[in-house]
Amino acid sequence: MRYVETYATGKVPGVHYSMRPKPAKSFNHLADLCSVHHQLELFLWLQGKLPSNAVEVLRAAAMKERTIELINSGLLEAEKLSLDHDYVSKDVRVKKAWASERKDLED
Repeated sequence: MRYVETYATGKVPGVHYSMRPKPAKSFNHLADLCSVHHQLELFLWLQGKLPSNAVEVLRAAAMKERTIELINSGLLEAEKLSLDHDYVSKDVRVKKAWASERKDLED
């Protein structure tokens, strides 16, 4: 939407700074890299449909390649990435909630 809004107002759409890829330090970061890759592909597709600036196309293509490299290296080093989600504590919480709901239904 940001691309189309910028294009419609006559301004030059560009790659946002937040889309700059960074190495993954956790599985959440790896998922963020995949989102960045998707956004860059969408940006490049929109540039094909609504051409605006060749410099931004080259910049987005370079960022996309770097993102692919970082995703691949993150996958290769997956055992070193931290898992921010604690499945054990979530399981305990879910079981307690289920037991509580079950008790309420029986009463």
